[in-house]
Amino acid sequence: MALRPQEIRNTIITRFARWAAASAARRCPDLRDSKEWYEHLDRVDLAGLLTMRPPVSSAAFLGWHQREVEGLARRAGVQIGWAAKTVNMLLKMHVYIAGRGDPSLLAVIHPPIDNDLVDAIRREFPKNDSHHPQNREIRKKCDLGKPISDVTSYAQYSEVIAGLILASERLGCTLFEIESLWANAGSSTDVVR
Repeated sequence: MALRPQEIRNTIITRFARWAAASAARRCPDLRDSKEWYEHLDRVDLAGLLTMRPPVSSAAFLGWHQREVEGLARRAGVQIGWAAKTVNMLLKMHVYIAGRGDPSLLAVIHPPIDNDLVDAIRREFPKNDSHHPQNREIRKKCDLGKPISDVTSYAQYSEVIAGLILASERLGCTLFEIESLWANAGSSTDVVR
């Protein structure tokens, strides 16, 4: 029996998402074996998220996200920061790029946090900007995400996300789209606002 085009597409998305998430974590000092890492990623309950009753609320997403991040961290023996980064890479591929799940997910998913994103936030929101005193709060929260290996609790991760939410509100984009700053590392002039 021949595979249907949708089955082929789903297989390609799933394999690429796994590869991208594992690649994003390759600098994790506790990552030992990529095959083992794939097995841990396969246990992330993407189906549970992608089939949530729409519209998916922020609270419903956060409950799912915390459970999956903490579960991945425990199973793989990595810090919360690394687990969150890899779960967020899966979401980037499945939800943002491939358009899977309800469109309401686009407003609630998190960007993968890494040193480059935090550096981009630092450039975009200088602490000494007298016209934007709230930059200090954005920076205080986002700076907790560098380095990602120091993010050891979901509460700390949530503080970084709170800073990114403040930044995204200032830029007029969704939380996930704050990643556009990372894509323009070194220059914020091409960020779509």
